[in-house]
Amino acid sequence: MVQRLEEILGSSIQEYTPNAIKFEGLSLVKLEQLIEEKCTSRTSSFNAAPSVGAFVEFGHRCESHGATATFDGVAFAKPDNPDLVVDTITVIGVQDLDFAGEFVRFAWGCDELDINSQMLFAWWD
Repeated sequence: MVQRLEEILGSSIQEYTPNAIKFEGLSLVKLEQLIEEKCTSRTSSFNAAPSVGAFVEFGHRCESHGATATFDGVAFAKPDNPDLVVDTITVIGVQDLDFAGEFVRFAWGCDELDINSQMLFAWWD
């Protein structure tokens, strides 16, 4: 199962640690594939970050507004039961300032928030 997790994460893998795989820039399609293949669940979450399911739902909201969301996080590579959590969302292509307000509501309580003309970014520690 860990090998399949690595295959799906592919080029988004940024670092291996003894117990985890750090990833960046994971697409919404890949995140949904990881749920389908039971490498994570919609209810998985990390510290104060929203659940994986909440990130997926917001990713779809981004698409409906013509924007693209990508996700960073950590996959815990336990051989019998890998799990993946998301701790960062980056949104590019936002055309509507009202949507930036939706992003702020979604990211409320995050540890780092960056909103500018090129992207929306939120990170939870």
